[in-house]
Amino acid sequence: MKQRRKPVQELIHRLGQRLPWYISPGTVEGRNVRNLYAASAWFGILNGLAATFVSVFALRLGATTAQVGWLTALPALVNVIWLIPAARIIERHHRPVPIIVVTGLLQRLGYLVLAAMPFFIITGQIEALIVINTAITLPTAVINTAVTALIPDLTSPSVRGQAVSVRWLILSATATVAALAGGKLLELMPVPLNYQVLFGVGAALSLLSLLYLRRIRVVDAAPAQRTARPKQRYNWRRLRQSVAGVLSQREFMRFTIASFVFYWGLYLPAALWSVLRVRDLGASDSWIGLIAVIVEGCTIVGYFYWGKVRAKRGDRWLLLITSLSVAVYAILTALVPTIAWMMPTSILGGLAWAGCNLALFNVMLNASPAGHRPTYIAFYTALMNITAFAGPLLGAEMADWIGIRPAFVVSGGVRLVGVLLFFLLVR
Repeated sequence: MKQRRKPVQELIHRLGQRLPWYISPGTVEGRNVRNLYAASAWFGILNGLAATFVSVFALRLGATTAQVGWLTALPALVNVIWLIPAARIIERHHRPVPIIVVTGLLQRLGYLVLAAMPFFIITGQIEALIVINTAITLPTAVINTAVTALIPDLTSPSVRGQAVSVRWLILSATATVAALAGGKLLELMPVPLNYQVLFGVGAALSLLSLLYLRRIRVVDAAPAQRTARPKQRYNWRRLRQSVAGVLSQREFMRFTIASFVFYWGLYLPAALWSVLRVRDLGASDSWIGLIAVIVEGCTIVGYFYWGKVRAKRGDRWLLLITSLSVAVYAILTALVPTIAWMMPTSILGGLAWAGCNLALFNVMLNASPAGHRPTYIAFYTALMNITAFAGPLLGAEMADWIGIRPAFVVSGGVRLVGVLLFFLLVR
């Protein structure tokens, strides 16, 4: 006998069915997508706090511009070295979910260590913060690659685009709430205790995401196909073979080359955003949280809007329009006279990046052969992380040489070159 829902539950159920991303829990695919959404919601709290406040924490501890550059760059260097071996490890396991759960736990524990660090280290706190933040990259790289490669196995093509968009929307929504609440919380306590509480609470809450990840069940035949291949010991010869196979895929490489140039423009000012806001514009933690909320809020709106545009105009058109807007965003940032003027520029940045991120992700997935998708994703991500490593260091040096605002203008110019390459190479 079917159990009847209570009136409130029935109302919530009916309202949920009217949402554009509604998917029935009556199928394995539906349950998988719902668990992915729930896991993303809890992880978005930690993701929003880390992205917004780790570099600000370093500045509050007295970090120089160069040290903030290393804080941003070293995780990218780890990704360059580690991502392809990590992808091969993922490919050899027919059950990727346990790998995601274990590495997810290690990642959360890393942030708990970061929160406790000032209790145990008195001198050299900035250096310790850089080391801990870099170490967290090891499990994070595995999680990101595994989840990205897992999404096509969890969803049918008709649902996949919606699932990706909604997952990013949920991450942005929870990150927005976390950044706004975090900015207010930081002003209630002294430094560094306020940042310790912030990261500790964020890491503890994000542990709940692991409960939902454990419930995911892969439904298609891709894992079985991976199991059928004999396990082979990973070595440098096989690494070279993997890279050679990727290089032979012309469509993938054309997109990757254009992305590589574009990402140089993205990462040149990566270490300068917090420096511009805190030192040049004198922003408080509340202002920093508010700016993050604006960016994330507009990103949420952007995922709604650009998802519909993508369905009509396609990924290439979306990539060209939004990447051009992202380039303009960097140039406009160089012109802001006060922190308040970062509000309208942040609206543009959030809207533009939502569409650009969606287009980059979809084009990358479409250009990656399904049988070896983790390796292609890892190769692409590792190459982009070369720019994520060198870009912030070069940008910090550039800011000391020509000034922080001209550095943003240079960043916008490099992004424009990337847009031109997208136009010429991506078909």
